[in-house]
Amino acid sequence: MFELRSRENPTLSSGWILPDSAQIVIKNIQNSFIDLNIVNYSNNFDDSFAFHPDSITYSRNPELFSNWDKTKEVQNATVMFSQIRSNPDVNISIMSADTIGDTVNFLCPYEMQIIFQNGDAVLVRGKSLFKVYPHEDGLYYLLEWEDFLPDTNISGSITWSELKARF
Repeated sequence: MFELRSRENPTLSSGWILPDSAQIVIKNIQNSFIDLNIVNYSNNFDDSFAFHPDSITYSRNPELFSNWDKTKEVQNATVMFSQIRSNPDVNISIMSADTIGDTVNFLCPYEMQIIFQNGDAVLVRGKSLFKVYPHEDGLYYLLEWEDFLPDTNISGSITWSELKARF
C-alpha cells in the first residue's frame, strides 16, 4: 500500500556552517550570498540587527536606510537574490578582529562580481565592519553592519550599500 522512501538530508546549503565561533558568521554570509540562499542568509542576523550604509549612499537615500533592521535586510536580499544569476563571485576577507566584551568586530574588505538576470554586471567593492555577538545557545549572529567606501575606487564599482539601494 505505502512504500517507505529513503531519508532526505536537510535542505540547508552545503555552504552553511553552524556558527559556533564569530568568524563563521562572516563565512556564512559569504556562502549564503554565493548560494543565493535566503534562508541561510537570514539565519546570520540577530533579531535586533542594524545596517549602516556608507556615508555617500546614506546622503543620497536617508529615508531608505533609516531604521534598517533584520526585516528590511531579508526583504532586500530576497529581491536581490531573485535577480542575480547563479553563483556570483564573492570574496569577503577578514582584515582585523577586535573583541570588546562578548562582541567581536571584524573589519572586512569585500569584492563581488555580480551578473544580473538581465545581463547587467556590477563590481561591488568596499569595507564593512561586522559586529558579531553570541547568544545564550553559544551560536553567533550579526548584530550590526557598517559599510564603508573602498580605500581606492575603481571606475564603475559600487559599495554594498549602493547595491542594497538598487533593490
